[in-house]
Amino acid sequence: MSDDYGYKVRRLETRTGGMESELYSLRSKLGEVDDLDHELSDIRSDLRRIEDDLGTLRNELTELDDDVRGDIHDTDRALKRLTGRIQILEAHLLAAGGAPRADLDTIDPEWRKLARTADHGWRIRSDQLPQHHRDVHRAKIRAHEDAVGERDAHRDKAIEAAGVLAMQPRTSRQFKQAVMDFSASHSLAEKHHQRAQKLAGPAQAAQTALDQDDSVRQANASLIEQGDKAERKLNWLLRGRLADAIRDRALLPMWFVTVLGPVPPAHKTQEWMDHATQVLAYRVTYGVTDQAVALGATPDKYVPRRTEWRRELLEKLRRW
Repeated sequence: MSDDYGYKVRRLETRTGGMESELYSLRSKLGEVDDLDHELSDIRSDLRRIEDDLGTLRNELTELDDDVRGDIHDTDRALKRLTGRIQILEAHLLAAGGAPRADLDTIDPEWRKLARTADHGWRIRSDQLPQHHRDVHRAKIRAHEDAVGERDAHRDKAIEAAGVLAMQPRTSRQFKQAVMDFSASHSLAEKHHQRAQKLAGPAQAAQTALDQDDSVRQANASLIEQGDKAERKLNWLLRGRLADAIRDRALLPMWFVTVLGPVPPAHKTQEWMDHATQVLAYRVTYGVTDQAVALGATPDKYVPRRTEWRRELLEKLRRW
């Protein structure tokens, strides 16, 4: 017994020694972890300082960007003012040299007739539904059709499951599956049926609106086409007159110069010509004769075509 006991004691001592060695190793590792935690803390502190520095740098860059943008804007405005003054001086020199004056306000009666036809076409077009309204109506109709389609599809599945229930034994696998299919399909069919009922009214109203608009479009198609043709011809004639004046280096009217300058710009000349032609067309269409204001006084009341056209032109003229 003593030998066995001694053997067990030695074995325990050996195991204890091994455990002490492992404990020592763990303590060493813990010490390394402590050092690593300290280093991580230093790194985090450095990162926070770097983030603070980056935040400060971002703020400085933002302020610099604002300053640069402001300087560019001011320079651009000053350049435009200088360009305008140079163009005015050129105009005075041309006038002193006997340059011809462009007459953009004397309009042939046939041109005025074209303007009236074009304006009539636009007013008739305004009676039609805008395209985005038609798209909304179509969306309502599609939503109802989709709901009806879903309802009918699930009803067909329920009928198919009912046929299986009528033919198969209650204990069969097909019967049990059909029970689940019938319940699910019947529930979904009822859900989409209720949805279709809610959408039926709006869909019917939308269809009525589209049908009425189609009738108006069909009845007015010829007049609108005539208006479009008249507008294209009038713009061509006015553009030609303006091009002739520029070619002859004629002095343009004051109302023209104040919004578009005395000469076309070197860049975006085509766009400048388009906008200038539209201004001429507006004056012809509404009989504007103001010699200082290109588009004349603001209309006293809202007129859809004229009001919107004037607003668009004013927005475009800001570029020049």
